[in-house]
Amino acid sequence: MPRGRYSVLGGQARKMVHAVLQFMQKEHEEGLQIPLNLVQKRTAAATGISTRTVQRIAATASEADKKPVFRTPGKKRRGVKRVTGIDGFNQGVIKRCVHNFHLTEKKLPTVQALQKKLKAEINYQGSMSSLSRILKELGFQWKKTQYEKRVMIEQTSIRLQRIEYLENIFKYRSEGRPIVYAGESYVDSSQSKGQGVVIVHAGSEAGFVSDGLLMLKGNPKSTDYHDNLNHDIYERWVRTQLLPGLPDNSVVVVDNTSYHNKEEDPAPSSNARKAEMQSWLHKKQIHYDDNMLKPQLYKLIVQTKDKCKKYNLDKILKHHSHDVLRLPPHHPDLNPIEMAWAAIKKHVADKVVNWNVNTVMELIEEKASQMGENEWSEFCAKAMKIEDDYRKSDVVIDNLTEEFVTQVNNSSDNSDNYSDTNSEDDSESSEEEYFGVSSEDVPSTSDYIFIEELKAVP
Repeated sequence: MPRGRYSVLGGQARKMVHAVLQFMQKEHEEGLQIPLNLVQKRTAAATGISTRTVQRIAATASEADKKPVFRTPGKKRRGVKRVTGIDGFNQGVIKRCVHNFHLTEKKLPTVQALQKKLKAEINYQGSMSSLSRILKELGFQWKKTQYEKRVMIEQTSIRLQRIEYLENIFKYRSEGRPIVYAGESYVDSSQSKGQGVVIVHAGSEAGFVSDGLLMLKGNPKSTDYHDNLNHDIYERWVRTQLLPGLPDNSVVVVDNTSYHNKEEDPAPSSNARKAEMQSWLHKKQIHYDDNMLKPQLYKLIVQTKDKCKKYNLDKILKHHSHDVLRLPPHHPDLNPIEMAWAAIKKHVADKVVNWNVNTVMELIEEKASQMGENEWSEFCAKAMKIEDDYRKSDVVIDNLTEEFVTQVNNSSDNSDNYSDTNSEDDSESSEEEYFGVSSEDVPSTSDYIFIEELKAVP
């Protein structure tokens, strides 16, 4: 591809240009060095590389349909993980499969048992180690019992956020408020490296929000479609496409992606100036002594910042008499728009033979326009069924742990990570920081774990 007028050449390219310059200068002074018909040999001599390398480059160019793409051999590149890089719909299937073991199998699942069940349900082809990585990403942990056996349980912080979400959405439905589910996804080709399409939309039992579809051509070099979105793009979509189509007094359900959670007046970090910490505490009407040192001020901030969080998205929607409800981390299965994405992707896969991004965008718009109240009512009913299953599962887990718990010594293997934000990417904060208290104030809840074999639930 021709370089722009002001493109900067790297050191290796400059070295090659110098080699070509010297070769031509020598031919100018001494005459033809290599016969003109030996093109590849002349190229190798001019550039200072081997003839074999020139032959490989020429072969790559001849195999290309249009403009050849040259890649550095041996360079490690981030790519989509074929097995562990699964979409939100299948993540939800795996999470529910784990929870169903509590209800149907009356015992904790092993990775081997899960692998067998998932192969039957979603044709999962990965190894047990790949499945273990997926489960870890979904918030499950392995802990040791007093018998040195490792068992798999879900992080307590994630359970808590799920329980609170289920309580809130039940309350909103009881009040008769419309529930609108927003989401983003990415449509690409599993057969080629063509440019994909980022899609943003929202829907409810009545169907997709009118004129709410946003499509963006994705960056083919990025392996995460979220890189193609930011808070400014998302806010513009909310103001210009989502808000005009929302029913009155709606509740908008979103996940915990960073551009959903941009804070207004975020809390200072531990590295902030003392005056900034004092100013923030003063604005939040939190009492502090003037003689407090920075670590003491920051302790106050940590203990209160969750209560003081205000998000830009919430403010925008609240101004129009709507509320925001955030999904618990790692729970795409609670958002029915994931089922809509699955249907759209299937439609594209069935229709596209030769990948073309403009054709794909037309197919996405076509399928979205075809999905009305009937489809969305079915999606929402399935999501509510999943909600009920989680409610039952959480009760069963509580009952089982009341009767079958064992306490083991504290270790890094047994620590629950509680996030002090709603971000799914942030899992480094401690349990005490999540609740805003010190470890001396409460006993550790992370020491209590399942035993491997559980009796039948009455």
